Amino acid sequence: MPYLVEDVIASLADAIILTDSHGRVTMANQAAQSLLHLAEVQLVERDVADVFGRMPRLARMVERTRETATNQSSGEERLPMLHGDIPVRVSCSPIRGPGGGVTGTALVIQDLSYQRKLEDEARRNETLARLGSLVAGLAHEIKNPLGGIRGAAQLLARRTTQDVDATSYTGVIIREVDRLAALVEQLLTFGSPRRPELKRLNIHRILHDVLTILSPEIDNRGVRVRMEIDPSLPEILGDAAQLTQVFLNLLKNALEVMESGGKLTLATRLEMDFHIRREAGVDDARGAVRRSPSHGQFLRIGVGDEGPGFPVDLAERVFEPFVTTKARGTGLGLAICGRIVAAHGGDIRAENRPEGGALVTVTLPLAEA
Repeated sequence: MPYLVEDVIASLADAIILTDSHGRVTMANQAAQSLLHLAEVQLVERDVADVFGRMPRLARMVERTRETATNQSSGEERLPMLHGDIPVRVSCSPIRGPGGGVTGTALVIQDLSYQRKLEDEARRNETLARLGSLVAGLAHEIKNPLGGIRGAAQLLARRTTQDVDATSYTGVIIREVDRLAALVEQLLTFGSPRRPELKRLNIHRILHDVLTILSPEIDNRGVRVRMEIDPSLPEILGDAAQLTQVFLNLLKNALEVMESGGKLTLATRLEMDFHIRREAGVDDARGAVRRSPSHGQFLRIGVGDEGPGFPVDLAERVFEPFVTTKARGTGLGLAICGRIVAAHGGDIRAENRPEGGALVTVTLPLAEA
């Protein structure tokens, strides 16, 4: 079945702009319209120098192609847009008429934004993998001395029961050692995560168990809990202990940002054909997230709060280790959540809600029927 050239050009993912022998736009495919945020009627018959007024190099490339009748290309360029520059790669080819003369040009603009984002993620994940090994080794070395310090402080406390100041000081030592020990445990969990023992689970039972654990804090803070769930939704495949840790962490974070009360929302729904991109062959238990498409049926769990939301500059980085919005936070809680969810073949995302507050969504694969 023959295809029209216009239909082929229109269906291509790269932005393509055709010009005539005078440098006026004669056609712009859908990708070009989306990239430039202009409809085709706003592009056709305009001089290419006018279209790319903020990037004159492109107009000169089109002109050189017409004059020399040769292909022109560039390395990575930055295309100025309203909301920031976009990395692109540009090439321009002459369009020849029946007599061999140049009757126009074909400008091809390849948007590199997604490719650069994947490369940045790959570099970050490689760094995290190295950091995880280093952290695990350091945590093991720190754990034993902490035990010795705590034991010595307890012995000292027993011998100085009559000295009020000494008892106070040893109490401080023991509390701070316990705090450091808890941090070391987090570091060990992050650096050497345990592979999940996957079983069929009812996620709503886990959510109810977590709410029961946190009920005293929920009552103390005057927080209202709104459940938007469907108990009849299918089971997931997961590790009950690890997923309890995930949602315990997410709900505690939500409660902590609602100091004067508010509404905590838990919502579940079925997600059909949700796409999660991961690279095959990577040890998911280490949370390495690279990219190759996988899709299927998933269950999405949303945890929403009415707090101040995430800082704009941190919203996309809250699952990185040591990134935190808390004054005394370690920045490991959400990083561990991210690794656990990744090890389950799922996805976790954070965003600010338009109506205020934050929303964290966890997407987990369903158990096979």
